[in-house]
Amino acid sequence: MMKKVMMSLLILATATLGACQASHQSDQPKQEQKEPQAKKRRLFLSNMNSAESQQEVRSALSHQLKEANVNAFMAGVQEYNSLVGKTGLTGAFTYQKQPDYDVVAIDELWLQKQGDFIGTNCRINTFMLLKDTIAIKPISSDDTLLFMDEDAITTRQLFTQAETERFKQLFSRVKTEATKDIQVHAKHMQEHLSAVTFNDQAKMLSVVIHDQLDGDYLFIGHVGVLVEHKGKHLFVEKLSFQEPYQAILFDQKQDCYQYLYHKYKTYQTKTSAEPFLMENNKAVDLASYRS
Repeated sequence: MMKKVMMSLLILATATLGACQASHQSDQPKQEQKEPQAKKRRLFLSNMNSAESQQEVRSALSHQLKEANVNAFMAGVQEYNSLVGKTGLTGAFTYQKQPDYDVVAIDELWLQKQGDFIGTNCRINTFMLLKDTIAIKPISSDDTLLFMDEDAITTRQLFTQAETERFKQLFSRVKTEATKDIQVHAKHMQEHLSAVTFNDQAKMLSVVIHDQLDGDYLFIGHVGVLVEHKGKHLFVEKLSFQEPYQAILFDQKQDCYQYLYHKYKTYQTKTSAEPFLMENNKAVDLASYRS
């Protein structure tokens, strides 16, 4: 059994060295790359690679979240962009298709300054922003798939020991059933997250992956924070350990759902369920994003 677990973790690490979405199965090609460019949605997007865009995002987040946490998040944005911003990251918000980032160039620049520190990912940055606006009742946690997150947290001492325990509880993998029925999986994830009281004004939007590397489990493979801003909806995310921060303005919340669904919908195998979305601790209606 231990040998099987270690082999699963090795496969997982190989597939996700630079990925926030740590449960993409190794036998499933990234079909997203084959999607015709014409079908890719245009986004009003910024990598926050300018003082003006950073101030706009800071202002939007600070209305709902603790200033110290927003400052810590923005410090991470500034550090990352100062090292790899010249690879083509955008400052001002502009309409564009989802960029294809030069991860080879990013890796080279990052390694020159950061060495073995792999950076931060979606889960770390989301928790960094939300940690003081959510409450978690005592709950068991399974951090099997969080080993890279925990390495980054420990290396930089990003959170206290108590905060790290809460992080592991929030993003624990959740036991589920061997079925492709999303409703079954959504029920299990809702039961797990029912122990968490969320901020209704700064929402956690999660992409839940059905992982089958070692049994059947659910795992938050990607996540970000959604806030209202000037009559629109601002979604902030760190795509992966390697890839950049993104801030995207959507006219409607449903547009954000569709962005996440279409970006991650191929993260499954022939036997696993399709990824699904959670808003805080509630499953998002499938009909609202499958169009």
